[in-house]
Parts: sequence; structure tokens; C-alpha cells
Amino acid sequence: MMHISCLPGGQGIGCFDEHAYQFIDFLGAAGIQFWQVCPLTPTGYGDSPYQGLSSFALNPYFVNLRELDIDISFENLNHHPDRVSFGEIYSLFQGIQGKISQNFPRSERDNLQHFRRSTPWLRPYALFVALKQYFQGKAWSQWPKPYREYAKIRGTQLPPSVLSAVESQEILQYLAHQQWQKLKHYAQEKGVKIIGDIPIYPGFDSADVWSEPKNFQLDGDLNPTRIAGVPPDYFSENGQLWGNPLYDWSFLGKNNYDWWRRRIARNGELFDVLRLDHFRGFERYWSVPQGAGTARNGRWEKGPGEKLFYFLGDKPFIAEDLGELDENVPILMEKLHFPGMKVLQFAFSNDAGNIYLPHYHKPFSVLYLGTHDNDTLLGWYGQLDPSTKDQIRRYFAIGDQDVSWKFLTEIYRSPCFLGIICVQDLLQLGSEGRFNTPGTEHNNWQWRMTESQFSTLKSRAAQLRDYGILYNRNSACNATKNN
Repeated sequence: MMHISCLPGGQGIGCFDEHAYQFIDFLGAAGIQFWQVCPLTPTGYGDSPYQGLSSFALNPYFVNLRELDIDISFENLNHHPDRVSFGEIYSLFQGIQGKISQNFPRSERDNLQHFRRSTPWLRPYALFVALKQYFQGKAWSQWPKPYREYAKIRGTQLPPSVLSAVESQEILQYLAHQQWQKLKHYAQEKGVKIIGDIPIYPGFDSADVWSEPKNFQLDGDLNPTRIAGVPPDYFSENGQLWGNPLYDWSFLGKNNYDWWRRRIARNGELFDVLRLDHFRGFERYWSVPQGAGTARNGRWEKGPGEKLFYFLGDKPFIAEDLGELDENVPILMEKLHFPGMKVLQFAFSNDAGNIYLPHYHKPFSVLYLGTHDNDTLLGWYGQLDPSTKDQIRRYFAIGDQDVSWKFLTEIYRSPCFLGIICVQDLLQLGSEGRFNTPGTEHNNWQWRMTESQFSTLKSRAAQLRDYGILYNRNSACNATKNN
């Protein structure tokens, strides 16, 4: 598991450049068959790929700008090669929009026009971003009234600067699409499939909600009536208040879940396998009144269940089934034949009945060492209490110095048909390699590999390939896929 942004390179953020191809070469050499990425959607305030500006567009920051015939200076982006400076990158892209339109090759104009005609989400997304820039980054709900409803402004006269920005955004999406499809094809040639991550909800300040508000629980003034979150649990006495608008499942069902069908079709173009974040929300979801200070006063409401997936077709899904579940979620997963997740970092709590312990794992599951929201393995282990460390040492019959590679080999030797390892753990990094800390707002989503770390990673390909041979991972994975 590694997001595109984590790749090294001279553009200030990982992108679809030679480093992405070299990473695929590493995966092929290591015998690793799957690469999981975070959502590739454009990020807004907070830089989270899980609060994207669109459920359909690609992040323009991932475009390899060096392929464009324009003069761009990257000098201010590379002072900290182990971090992404999103503010600096935002400024860079604001400054080059005009150049992108002016220097777009005439020979590509017909292809661009075809892309426009065949991509229904492109115009609303590009217009949303252009207007957001025009109104100094404000959320669409704070724009002047004539601009708050996409359906009412499509035929109106727009300022020239907005029209120019729309074209630039369309070109960036065209370039991103072309570069990603080329990279994905290269991965296929190397025997690598790509797992994409689909957040259950889009953010309120997104092209999705702005352009198609009827899909969501909004009032007559287009404000959310109820919002998403999760109830109080062991980890938080107030629950988690996410703030995303909830779907109007009744409205969506009347048109056979058209928006979701389009969303899954789009992601099916981008990825080979789709991981559904917060899967339990499709069975029942936590609904909190708008304006509530915490998630405590929410209620469970019935989701679409298997009806939705009847319309989505037979796709290779992974269900993120973490957290507290009622008995209906595993029943739904069994009906749909979706594999769920196990996480080794959740296994050790001095409870011999913990379902995440390896001796409880079942073949039709996906085993994770940790997720994008967890600390690295070594960072996590270093903060455990003495009794939990003792449980781990006794469980695996190891010493402290053996923890990192023992957990790694546990992924390989597991009966689970698929195992996922964060790249930071392959590099044996401590908490300095953590990608995201939920509930905090600083330093998230910024970690990147340095060129030196990338070289170290590539040097471990032979060792990882040996693990795959030793534990016969390829046969186990292929046998389950064929079934």
C-alpha cells in the first residue's frame, strides 16, 4: 500500500513520472501482485484524499508536468524531499493554468474534444473548480446565489477568467487520464493489479454535491439536514462526527442508483479491484442531525443493502468491515461474496479471543499489517504497554529486535488469500513515516519517500520474492481468484 503522492521526485509530490514506473518494476521484481492506492481524487482543504473535490476526477497534482512543453520552475517544491508541501503545489498549479491552455498541442485538440464528449462528469467538475478559484476558495454554499446551483448556471454568461480556468481543468483531467491509463497498462504488463479505495461519502464541498444535490439529504436552501459519522465506542466517548452529507437512498433507488453506477463504472476504468471504505454504512449508517456538536445524538438508519450491489454488477470488491459491526454486516458480505479485512495491529490486546489474531484468520479475507490511518508497525510497537509487548513476544516466540520482519513474514505465511503491507513498513520506519493520524489536522498526508529510501526499497525486491516463493503466495492468491 502506497499512495501516488508518496513517490519521490522533483515535482514536490509523487506523480505519474518515471518513479511510478520504477515502483511497478520493483513490485514485479519482488513478486508482489497488487498495489493499493488511496483515492486518486483532487484534494481540497486538509489535503485528504478521503475528502476529495470529486468522486470522478483525478488529482491534477499527479500529472507529470515535465511531459508538457511549458516552462515550469520546481525550485520551491523540493526543500523538504520527505514531505509534500501542498500549499506550494497549489500555488504552482494556480500559476501555470494559463500556460497549460496556451501550450496544449493542436494535434491533441480532437482527442480532447472526444474526451469531453465521452466524460459526463468533466464539465461540472471543471466548472466547480474554476468557480471555487474565482470565489477565493470558498465552499460552494458560500458563493453568490446564482452560482450555487449547477443546473441554473450552465447556460449563463460566465466571466472570461472562469471559462479559461474551465478549459485548463479539462486539459489537466485529460492529461491525468492519459498518463494514468498508460501507467496502469504498464502495471498489467508486469503482472501487477491496482486496488483503488472508494470513500463511502463525498465531501459536502465537492462537485458531486454541488452538481447533483438531489442525491443527498439537503434542505430547500441546499444545506445538509443530517450528516455522517459513527457512534460512541471504545475509542471515543463522543463518537466521530465526519460532517459529510448523507445520501438520499430513497431518491437514488428510484433511478436505479444511477450516480453509484456511474461512480463504480468510472472507478472500474481506473482500478482492477475496488475497496469499499466504511462498508457497514451500506447496511446501516449513523445519521446525526446537522448542527450537532458531537455524534452522540445520532441514530442508525437502514442503508440500501444488497439492492445497490445488484445494480453495480459483478465487480471485484473488498469490504472494509473494521470497527463494531452488528450481525447483519457479515450476512450482507456473505450474500455478496465480498472478502473483508483483518489488521494485525488490532490483534494484540491481551485477549485470546481477539478475532484479529492470526490463528482466527480465514482464507477469504484480506490481511493488512496496518492501514493508512495507523502508525507504522515500529511506531505502534514502540508505544505499546509492556504487557502487550510481552504477549506479542510470546505469541511469535521472538525478541524485540525481530518484531518488524516477523510481522512481515506473518503476512506472507497467512492463510488469507491477499496480504497488504504499507511501504513504510517495508522500509522499517518509525512514527516519522506515519501517513495520517485521524482526528488531527497537522502533518497528515504529507509523507514521501526520499530517493535514498526508494533505492533501499528496490534493493529488497529479491528478499521479498524469496518470501513469496517460500510461502507459495502466488498459488494461494490465484487459487482464490479463480474460485
